[in-house]
Amino acid sequence: MNRRETLLGAAAALAACGPAGGQGPAPPFPMRRGVNLGNALEAPNEGEWGYRIEDAHLRAIADAGFDGVRLPVRWDARPGGGTLIQRDLINRVSEVAGKAASLGLFVQIDMHHYDAFNDAGPDSEFRQRFLDIWRIIAESYRYASERVFFEPLNEPNGAHWSAQALRELQAEVVGVIRESNPERLIVLGPGNWQNIDALRDWRPPEGENIAVSVHYYEPHAFTHQGAEWLGDDAPTFDRAWGNGDDLSQLRRHIGAAASWARQHGYAMQLGEFGVNRAVALGQRALWTRAVRDACEAEGMGWCVWDFAGAFPIWDRERGEWIEQMRSVLLDEQSWIHES
Repeated sequence: MNRRETLLGAAAALAACGPAGGQGPAPPFPMRRGVNLGNALEAPNEGEWGYRIEDAHLRAIADAGFDGVRLPVRWDARPGGGTLIQRDLINRVSEVAGKAASLGLFVQIDMHHYDAFNDAGPDSEFRQRFLDIWRIIAESYRYASERVFFEPLNEPNGAHWSAQALRELQAEVVGVIRESNPERLIVLGPGNWQNIDALRDWRPPEGENIAVSVHYYEPHAFTHQGAEWLGDDAPTFDRAWGNGDDLSQLRRHIGAAASWARQHGYAMQLGEFGVNRAVALGQRALWTRAVRDACEAEGMGWCVWDFAGAFPIWDRERGEWIEQMRSVLLDEQSWIHES
């Protein structure tokens, strides 16, 4: 397929996103098998959290058979030169997104770790700053490839983020983005850390080219056991994961997201899922394969967390895939062994 055919296919996929009247299957999320490039552009400075994005990584992702990347970016913490965002950060995101798109990858640009806004809530003094930042982002990438998506806010959480308050904010930021990007895909999610359960009383604002993304790390005590960044609060999980009840619960959770998408007619993505590196590789692989299988059985796109951070599928030291993780994400059949 040549580049023009690829872009035409992308345009058709984007046009399918948005409410479809609740009849028949949900429209497909354009990115089917993605990778989060976590711990890079959401760090205070890229590389400070142990990972820096390289062109070779993007090529490896495309060559392996993934079709997209999600770029978590800490937009709020890098002001400079009298503006809300450093020009260097805008240029760096443009560089990564452009390279990824040139390789045929979709690119999901996400606002990550806006902790002050998340903690203060949607009616705080940070609301206007959030909208102003997105006006700059949207205008900066208005001529970017149509393979680039915007995700305005990662994992809103807390009692002040009611479904209605979140929807009202999302309607505002969609309006801001549409000023310069009238047709670009915008990815939105519910509150409670974009939990699947939070879909129950939330709806995206009306509009075209809007898709939905939820996150999944259940059981939290399993996926985050021994997580060093949680310190003494890191949970423990006192058994192996993967019995019949575990698998049934996982399928029910993913099935609930897919059912919501069919009912309301939105393209649905599982935008984050993963198990941290403190867990035995065989267990990580088993859970990851089960989530992948559940998503694909339901026709949902997915984006694993993450490439080379705390939940890695790439070995930074060796410069190669962690083969068992690559296999469970991409191979039709994969051999899962304990290690």
